Amino acid sequence: MMLRRTGDNEKLPRILILGGGFAGVYTAYRLQKELKRAKVKARIGIVNRENFFVFYPMLPEIISGGIGTEHILNPIRYVAKHSTLFTGEVSAIDLERQAVEIRHGLYGHRQEPRTLYYDHLVIALGGIPGALEVPGLDEHAFNVQRLSNAFALRNHLIDTLEQANALSDRDARRKLLTYVVIGGGPSGVEVVGELENLVNDAIQYYSTIRHEDVQIIMVHGGDRLLEILPANLGHYTAENLSKRGVQLIFNRRVTEVDRNGATLSDGTRIEAATVVASLGLAVNPLVVGLPLPHDRKGAVIVHDTLLAGDYPNIWAIGDNASVQDPHTGKPYPPTAQHAVRQAQVVAYNIAASLAGRTLKPIDYKTKGRMVPLGGHSAVAQIYGYTISGFPAWWLWRTYYLYLLPRWEKRLRVMFDWTLDLIFPPPLVQLKVGQPVPMGDDV
Repeated sequence: MMLRRTGDNEKLPRILILGGGFAGVYTAYRLQKELKRAKVKARIGIVNRENFFVFYPMLPEIISGGIGTEHILNPIRYVAKHSTLFTGEVSAIDLERQAVEIRHGLYGHRQEPRTLYYDHLVIALGGIPGALEVPGLDEHAFNVQRLSNAFALRNHLIDTLEQANALSDRDARRKLLTYVVIGGGPSGVEVVGELENLVNDAIQYYSTIRHEDVQIIMVHGGDRLLEILPANLGHYTAENLSKRGVQLIFNRRVTEVDRNGATLSDGTRIEAATVVASLGLAVNPLVVGLPLPHDRKGAVIVHDTLLAGDYPNIWAIGDNASVQDPHTGKPYPPTAQHAVRQAQVVAYNIAASLAGRTLKPIDYKTKGRMVPLGGHSAVAQIYGYTISGFPAWWLWRTYYLYLLPRWEKRLRVMFDWTLDLIFPPPLVQLKVGQPVPMGDDV
């Protein structure tokens, strides 16, 4: 077991994976195969905040209701059947003692910490929502890098429509029907596309709201959208969103957010009941504090075998690792595509290490990038070729449907997509919350 140090009764090596996202779950899944192929046995453990794996590429579609929430969630025990799952928060990592401290359960803050020991550690913790040094951003803006936040945003959007439909005060209605999205990168573009889908498809069912009453505004500090992609795709994205009624503001930053809206760097004031921050991911603070080499953002710099520092048993992949692409000389971007490939390499190398074989370097060549825009449109760069519109959207859906674990979930998502083409968006507002245990301070 991983709950005690190695002794006479513990002869199997222990592989502990921190994180249940793409990097962590796919590592556990591949390890089952690689260990069998290498003819070695080991215990595999996974630590994750929840007992399920969130398929994040489809998360923005939760906002519009295009996919049922539970259909992008896979129980980790179904995907990594031969691993032991520890549901809880990682609270400390001690590389010298080869120990990880976790707090178990739904109310981990009330539990005594437990210690897990390992022989090989895979650091695959997901990143945390990115943030700017903007007063009020954390308190008053939605950040949809978490499942709960995306679900809360959907409820909030429906609530603004419900309230606005019942009001006659013009200023109050305008504020409720003004939506501000901060950030013009892939995450921001995906969110604003799904937000526009939901709001503009839904208002036909609200008798007092007209399309011209709605303002959807995207604020971006750069001079074009999707700067990671070729300029023609950024221009196509801007044109697509503009035609759908999204107002684009370039070369200006948000300097303050409060409960009544946002202020821009040129002094412009936008009164809005909804501000969404889509600023990508930042490195997990637990990882930043480890005695390992880091890049300027705090990500762990790894060797081409994905080993970290001088440790022969510490591996880092995913959002918190800086893995150099041998074909470009730059770090791989933190996407699902690269997390899956890194998981395959680290699983092979751990099995090879246990079997006394030579490790292999990562040598993956990026296939491209795809960004859905909503409205059955997307942009993509595949092997140097650029694609936009419906063909790119079809490619995006096909690729990520293939990556989605388990046929049950694939079929459910396909069914959701089919119904979404025929029927109106589900305007159900679920007012759910996590109850606080008795005895907690409120």
